Amino acid sequence: MRNVLVIIICFIVGLISCSAVREEQKEDSIRIVSLSPGITNTIIHAGFGKNIVGRSAFCFFADQAIPVVGDLREVDYERLLLLQPTDVFVQQTAASLPEHLVQLAERGNFTLHAFPMDRIADIQDVYEFVNFHFGDESKQIEIIKRADSALPDNVLVITQGSDGNAGLCFGKETYLDDILQAVGVQNAISKEGWVSLSLEDIGRLKPGLIIVVSDSKIKNSSVEVLRSLGFEVIPFEHEHVLVPSSYLVEVAKEMQQLVLP
Repeated sequence: MRNVLVIIICFIVGLISCSAVREEQKEDSIRIVSLSPGITNTIIHAGFGKNIVGRSAFCFFADQAIPVVGDLREVDYERLLLLQPTDVFVQQTAASLPEHLVQLAERGNFTLHAFPMDRIADIQDVYEFVNFHFGDESKQIEIIKRADSALPDNVLVITQGSDGNAGLCFGKETYLDDILQAVGVQNAISKEGWVSLSLEDIGRLKPGLIIVVSDSKIKNSSVEVLRSLGFEVIPFEHEHVLVPSSYLVEVAKEMQQLVLP
C-alpha cells in the first residue's frame, strides 16, 4: 500500500513539474515586437515586458537595450526578420497598415495584431487580449467612476504650451475625455479629437477649470499664461498621461483626487 502511495505522489509531482516546464517553455517562445508606445506600455503593464524583442524609438518605458525596429511610417524589415518575432503589434489608425508588413504576416513570418488606442475601451481590449493571448488568463483593467468629484464642471484639459502659446487640448472621444467622464465632470471641448485653441479661444470658452497635463516638469510660464486669462489652473504631472496605455488606470486615480487650490 505504501508503495502505491509513493507512486501516486511521484506521478502527481511529475505532472506538476511537466506543466511548469511547458509553461516556462511557452513564455520563452514568445517574441514580441511592438511599434506602438501605448501598446508597448500595456504589454509591460500586463507582465510580458521580458518578451519584447523589438520596439519603436518612442517606446521609452521598454528596456532601451531592446533594438529599435521602426514605426508605422518606416520599418526596418531586415532587423525585424532577424529578431524572429512570433507577434508584431501596431496601432490601428485611419491610414492603412504598411503593405509589406501585412505580406510578411500572411507568409507566416509572424502574427500581426493591429489595435486602435484612442479610447479607454480600446486600451481595455488590448490589455485583455495580451493577457489571454500570452498568459491564457482573462484579466481586465477598470477605471472606477465617481460622482462626487471636487472639481467644477466644464473642465479643459490641455498640454503645456511654449513661448506664451497654449498647448493642444483633449477633445471628445479621446482617452482623457473618458477619464474626465469617470472623474464625474464634463469636457469643456465639444469637438472630437485633439483640438488646437488660441488663448483668445480659451477665453471665449470660459472653462470652469483648466488642467495642464504633462509627462515631465510643467513650466511655471505655461500655467501663468493661462491663469492670466482669469481661470483656475491646476498642473498635473504623470509619466503616463500623454501615452494611451493601461497605466491610465493610475492616471485616473490621481486625477480623481485633484482639488482646487
